[in-house]
Amino acid sequence: MSARWIYTQDGQAAFYQEGGSVYSVNGTYAYWVDSGWWYRVPDGQASYYVADTWVYTPNGKASFYYDS
Repeated sequence: MSARWIYTQDGQAAFYQEGGSVYSVNGTYAYWVDSGWWYRVPDGQASYYVADTWVYTPNGKASFYYDS
């Protein structure tokens, strides 16, 4: 399985995703993914959701994008 990179809006690598896990660029396990939502480790707070190639905050603000 290869990593899928996730970038800030200014093009800086912010995270990468392998399967249902999202890691910071330094390799720290940061979120788990289920049904399009990112849940923060360790408290389980739903922090972001994915639509198309964008990652949004719960209030709908685009925060990050996936590489294509």
